[in-house]
Amino acid sequence: MKHTLVPLAVVAFLAASLFGSCRHEGRPADVLDAPQMVAFLTDAYLLEGFYAVETQYRYDALSPEVLRAYDDILSAHHLTREQVEHSFDYYANHPDLYRPIQDSVFAILERQSEADTAAAASKISSVSPTYLQI
Repeated sequence: MKHTLVPLAVVAFLAASLFGSCRHEGRPADVLDAPQMVAFLTDAYLLEGFYAVETQYRYDALSPEVLRAYDDILSAHHLTREQVEHSFDYYANHPDLYRPIQDSVFAILERQSEADTAAAASKISSVSPTYLQI
């Protein structure tokens, strides 16, 4: 009886492994995972927002600056353009996986915006209006 359980366990394990691999294709190893994509996109959106405000939405006037700034972001995240482009291609074909990434980025940016607004309001309220003092 002991000898028949071992082969059955091996067969069950192999069947479960094969069934699992057929059912779910998984993210390729060379595609950025969700936390990496969230971190990169958050910085990229902040960069785009900064340059949009600074140039009054004239992106053509700053293309070399933007590219250098993107290179800095890539370097900070230890990524290459190819890795990011390949990852965007993958997520473009898997919108169900990309949607939560975008939601996370937007949530981070929203929290940061609220914190920045609160900090600015705090600074304004802490300044004593010297022009009203007699």
